[in-house]
Amino acid sequence: MRRYIAFIIIFMSAKVAFAAEGNTSPTFQLSGDVSLLSHYVENGLSQSDKSPALQGSFWFNFGPQFRLGVWGSNTNFENSDDHFNMRLNADVKVDFSPNAKLVIAYSQSQYYNGGDRNGNILNLHLHFWDYRILYDGFSNWEGTEQRSTRFAFGKVFNVFGSWKWDNELGYNTPDVSNINPYFDARTGLGTKWGVIFFEGALTGTSESSQFNGAGDYFFILSAKTEL
Repeated sequence: MRRYIAFIIIFMSAKVAFAAEGNTSPTFQLSGDVSLLSHYVENGLSQSDKSPALQGSFWFNFGPQFRLGVWGSNTNFENSDDHFNMRLNADVKVDFSPNAKLVIAYSQSQYYNGGDRNGNILNLHLHFWDYRILYDGFSNWEGTEQRSTRFAFGKVFNVFGSWKWDNELGYNTPDVSNINPYFDARTGLGTKWGVIFFEGALTGTSESSQFNGAGDYFFILSAKTEL
């Protein structure tokens, strides 16, 4: 039921967004990116067991507000056969002003070959200037078959000319009896060299002892280019 509610929200928001743009014609453009990471960490938790990860996303843009796409990454978890994560994505952007927008997104997340972590993700992300306020809801958090929500606040600073200093702090509330709510934090400094954006980032959680090493402090190097 939650899945259908999410699609209805996206569809209705798309109608509002297109109406705000008047008679703007769909662009039907393709876009995407490819990233290479020394370690894949999501919301403070390791997804590749400290191994490198190759990720890619591809989007079909129906216009300036609505798009559908697919994202994929290799993964590695202890005592799991899930070694690849593919997400089917849809998102709608609602512009309030040139410097403020709301992005409503839904992802159907599939893992191969085991599928123990399959689920869906609902995102409500508010961006204004270089700030962002995020809500993320997970139907099968870390393969526990329990729900979890995350609230986060982020800010990007322009430093040293062309460098970007990106910071984010999140608060997670898994509906799991043996896991306490916890904070996750990420800070990263990067710059674009040619067509590639290079970044070094540090991540960690406030309750690392309950994750058996998956929520420790990690330093990550990454390179990303748009297609």
